[in-house]
Amino acid sequence: MRTVKVQFTWWWLQILAVQLTLIHAIPPAAPLQCQDGGAGGCTLFNSYGVWNDRRDCRVLNATYPKTEQELVSAVAYANKNKLKVKVVSKFSHTIPKLACPDGGGGVLISTSEYGSGIEIDEAGLAVTVDAGVGLRQLIDAVEAAGLSLAASPYWEGVSVGGLISTGSHGSSWWGRGGAVHDHVTGVSLVVPAKPSEGYAKVVRIGEKDPLFNAARLSLGMLGVISKVSFQLVISSNSWLSG
Repeated sequence: MRTVKVQFTWWWLQILAVQLTLIHAIPPAAPLQCQDGGAGGCTLFNSYGVWNDRRDCRVLNATYPKTEQELVSAVAYANKNKLKVKVVSKFSHTIPKLACPDGGGGVLISTSEYGSGIEIDEAGLAVTVDAGVGLRQLIDAVEAAGLSLAASPYWEGVSVGGLISTGSHGSSWWGRGGAVHDHVTGVSLVVPAKPSEGYAKVVRIGEKDPLFNAARLSLGMLGVISKVSFQLVISSNSWLSG
């Protein structure tokens, strides 16, 4: 009887070992799949692989700016050619089809490669970042300077631009509030412009600007976010500190 129990236990341990070797975590696939580098048309997916209307989101092309000037050029191209524009990031976590231009004739701007700029002002407890910077990347950068964000959602895959545009929040009411946009002090937007201005331009919006509240929680309706400034806290005073 004892031999049978030992064999049974060993059998279950082997099954458990096989399961443990098969379980692993991988980041989600890029939401934007393109042909010919984006010039041959693109398809946008959400986190669940299918949109709520069960129809693919197809666009004419996509562009991947790496600098603010390239972002301006992308908006200028769309404005000049009268194309609808939507912005997506490295990962997608949306259920409704808000990120898809209507009619299939628009273009997408991806900020997945626009995430190199992180400027930290340690004395002023502030940071200004490119809109495509990921949340984990931002947290690590300010932590290295002994600082921290005052609020954050639980998922690290969001970009800074998407984070504030959708009202992402944590669970704390500390300081200014639990939403990340509560701690925004400035937003730069790329907006359509007149032909004499090159069809697109950058506008900087600070806390005293009448459009400030709209800009920091815009759902992408006012323009393409290029940079965001946050007020930081010293790590020892933040709920994010370890």
